[in-house]
Amino acid sequence: MSISYLRNRPWSSWTREERYFCSLLFSHASQDPAGFAAWLISTAGLGAGAGGEWDLGYEVCFYRDYLWQLGRSAKQAGLPAKRTFDLCLFGERDMIVIEAKVCEAFGGSQNDDFAQDRARINSIEGLEDIGVHVVALASSRYFANTARFGRPGTLAMFDGRISWAQAAERYADDLLLQADGMYKPRPDAYLLEAD
Repeated sequence: MSISYLRNRPWSSWTREERYFCSLLFSHASQDPAGFAAWLISTAGLGAGAGGEWDLGYEVCFYRDYLWQLGRSAKQAGLPAKRTFDLCLFGERDMIVIEAKVCEAFGGSQNDDFAQDRARINSIEGLEDIGVHVVALASSRYFANTARFGRPGTLAMFDGRISWAQAAERYADDLLLQADGMYKPRPDAYLLEAD
C-alpha cells in the first residue's frame, strides 16, 4: 500500500467507524450464525437457548422492516421506524440484539432505547413469547473503566457484554483487536505504534 497521504497504510488503520468494525464481525459470524450464537450466549452469560437454527442481521431496522413485511407500519404501531440494531441474532425462541461502541460510551437517551427494546419487541403480535436479550459490545478498556469510574446503572439495561478483544480472539482478527484498543487512545497511537 503506497498512498502517501494515508502514510502508506490502509484506511482500516485510520477508521474509527463503529459500522466498519461491526461489518467485519458480521462477515466472520455470518459464516456460522449458530456457532456465533452459542459462543455469544456462553461468553456474555445469557439465559438463551444456544441450540437450533440462528440467523444473523447487520444494521437491522427491525421494527420498520419486520412490520412492513407483515403489511403494517412501525409508525402506526407506535414503534420507532428508524431504530437500528448494530447486529441481531434471530433464533426460534430468542432474539439477541447487539449494540456496539468503539470510541464512544453507552449512555443518555440511547440507553433508554436499549431498555425499552425488550418490551417493544414483545409488544408485536406473534413475538410476545420471544426471549429478547440485549448485549453490549465495546472495548475491554471501556468495560474496565465503567466498572471503576462509571455511574451506577450505566450498563444495567444490558443482559450481557462482550468485548472487541473477545471477538478478535474468537476470529483471530487483528482489526477487531484494533477496535478494542480505540476507546480513548490518543489520536494517532496506532500509526505511531506501527512505525
